[in-house]
Amino acid sequence: MPSYRVTLRTSSGDRHFSLAAGGTLLRAALRAGLPVARSCRGVAVCAACKMKVLDGTANLAPPGPAETALYAREPLRPNERYACQARVHGPCTVTTTYW
Repeated sequence: MPSYRVTLRTSSGDRHFSLAAGGTLLRAALRAGLPVARSCRGVAVCAACKMKVLDGTANLAPPGPAETALYAREPLRPNERYACQARVHGPCTVTTTYW
């Protein structure tokens, strides 16, 4: 299975993590040792894990049913995705407001 480089942009510099295709942005951030706001443990309920995609938006799978339902309740800004639902299929760069 291929893996892709996820760049996690923080205020103290970039961190990189190699993530297997289909893994989530949440998994990449947690494995890279970065905190991610979440209270639902990644099951698309709380909407706290919003991340801004700085590069590679096209390398994320389209939103699935769970993300679409959450978006209906808690809309995202342009270029944002829920980290627990955004599945990686190519290199990308993301950030949050609290890194």
